[in-house]
Parts: sequence; structure tokens; C-alpha cells
Amino acid sequence: MINRLRIYSSIAFFMQFFMIINMGIQIGSLFLPYYGLLIVTGIAVASIVGIIQTKIFKLDVNDFIIVAALGGLGGFLGAKLLYIIVSFSKIDWSRITDPDYLEAILKGGFVFYGGLIGGLLLLLLSKKLFKIDAARYLAVCMPCLPIVHAFGRIGCSLAGCCYGMPYDGPFAITYHNSIVAPKDIPLFPVQLTEAVCNLIIAAVLLIYIHKNKDKSFYSLPLYLFMYAPVRFILELLRYDSAERGSFLFLSTSQWISIGLVAVAALLTLFIKHKAYNNTAQ
Repeated sequence: MINRLRIYSSIAFFMQFFMIINMGIQIGSLFLPYYGLLIVTGIAVASIVGIIQTKIFKLDVNDFIIVAALGGLGGFLGAKLLYIIVSFSKIDWSRITDPDYLEAILKGGFVFYGGLIGGLLLLLLSKKLFKIDAARYLAVCMPCLPIVHAFGRIGCSLAGCCYGMPYDGPFAITYHNSIVAPKDIPLFPVQLTEAVCNLIIAAVLLIYIHKNKDKSFYSLPLYLFMYAPVRFILELLRYDSAERGSFLFLSTSQWISIGLVAVAALLTLFIKHKAYNNTAQ
């Protein structure tokens, strides 16, 4: 009886200081937003995978950290920049000098494709600044990207952003307290669907890289060939069109998806051409 009381008291004490609320977790006076918490978790998991990959392929872990840091910085800046671009018409630029309004914008959303493009562009600097073969690290550690993205999408699902269309089938999600998603309406779990797709893509990339060590440079175009069509289709199942940019009959991300498939095809041809020239020499 005493042991049961202790257990109940411990549970009550724990729940008092570890209370799940609308957009995050409250631990005493500390508030941890779902999205940020999941992103940090994703970065930690991806870092472990990246370090393991680096050691397996006998690369320098210190160089991996530099490349990952530059990619992360470029990803953050690119994701925020594209968010501002697609939200340009909704921003009250007359209030941009207001610290509170500016803070709200800076704390606002991110667009993944902006992060992808920004991260890749900044990676190119690592070769010039630090004499690191960034392409080699990118080829080997490519699975890290969809891993982080998967955790980010789980964070989106918990917070209610990037929500799906009304849907009352299996695995439907209904938000009651989200400040972003429609309340009390069953929605398609588009965020979790994308998270699962990203984890599958990461697994495929890992298998491909380890079975084709001499062709690991194809991992980037392979990733683009897999993710871009998935994103194009999932955009059709989203219901947050007011928060996303669009042009003509497609969303911004769908146009970028089409462009990235073309980029993947060009990268594949470029890598093949370079490999042929190296063999000829």
C-alpha cells in the first residue's frame, strides 16, 4: 500500500513539472516547443549517423563537423529567407522596425526547400574557406538530411503547422488546442506521412551508399529524384494554402520540386561525364 502511494505521489509530482501543453512541453518554468525539440533531436540522431558514416569511409570527423555546421547555417538562413519571400505580401513592412513585430517574423515559419538550397550553397564555401572536399562528405552523409527533416515533420505534426486537408479516414489527426491548425476537424496526417517517407529515403540512401561505395557521389541526385516527387504529391494533400506561396496552379514547393528533378538529372549527367573523363585519363 505504501509503495503504491509512493508511486502515485511520484507520478503526480512528475506530471506537475512535466506537463504537455498546446505547442510544447512545460518542465517547471522551462518551455520546450515541439518543433524546436524535435529538430534538435533530429540533428543529434543525424550527427551520430554522420559520424559513423565518416569513420566507416575513413574521413575526418573534424571536417565533417565543419561541413555540417556550414550546411546547418546555410539551411537555417535559406529556410527563413524563402519563408519571408513566400510570405512577402502578408508582412506589414511598415511595422518592420517594431522589435516585437520583427521578432515575431524571425520566430515564424521556415520553408524546407529554402533550407536545402541554402545549405548546399553554403557547403560550397567549405572547400574554398577550409580546403575540405565537401562533395565527398555530402555524398557519404546524404542520409543525414532526410533524417533531420523527418524529425522536423514530426515536430510539425505535434505543433499543428503544415497541416493536411480534411480527412476522416485511418490515422486522421484532430487538433483541439493548436494555434495554427483548424480546430476539431479531422485532417490528413500529411506531416507524419512525409516523416515516414523521409525515413524510408534515408534508409534507401544508406543501403545504396554502402552497396555502391565507388558511386556514392550519386547519392545527392538520388535523394532529389526520390524526395521531389514525394513532396510534389504531398503538397496536394495540404490544407494550409494561405500560409504557402503559389504561382499559377502550383504551390512554390511544387515548382521547386519540378526544378529539382531537372537539377538531379543534370547532376547525374555531370557525375557520369566526370567519371568517364577520369577513367579515360
